[in-house]
Amino acid sequence: MRCIYCRKRAGIFAKVCAPCTRVIAIVERAGAEVGMAGLVDLFVADGLSREQVDVVLDAKIGSRPTIRDHLTSNLTNALMRGLGMPGRQSPQDVSRIREAMNAGNGAGTWSRGESPPDWRHG
Repeated sequence: MRCIYCRKRAGIFAKVCAPCTRVIAIVERAGAEVGMAGLVDLFVADGLSREQVDVVLDAKIGSRPTIRDHLTSNLTNALMRGLGMPGRQSPQDVSRIREAMNAGNGAGTWSRGESPPDWRHG
C-alpha cells in the first residue's frame, strides 16, 4: 500500500509509512504545546528532514485542511487570546486564506518580483 501523505511504500496493510508516522506522532504529542520553532527542534532531534516533514504537513487528504493549517490555526488563536482577543480562526479558515493567497488573482495580491501597490496614492 502507498502512504497517504508521501505516496511512498507504507507496507502491506499500513496507510502511513514509518517517517510520516514519526512526523504525525510528534505533532500529536507536542503540536498544541510548542510553537513552530519547538516543533522544528523536535523534528530535527528525531532525525527527520525538512522534506519529510513538509510533505506530511502540506499533504491534502480529501477536502480536509492540512496539518499545517491546523497548526497555524492553533498558533493564531493562542496569539490572539494572548493579546486579549477572541481566537476564532478554524483550520478551514486558514485553508481558505492559503488557497486564495496561492491563487494570486484576488484583490490585494501581487506576484513575486512585483512591488505592492502604494495605497496612499490611489
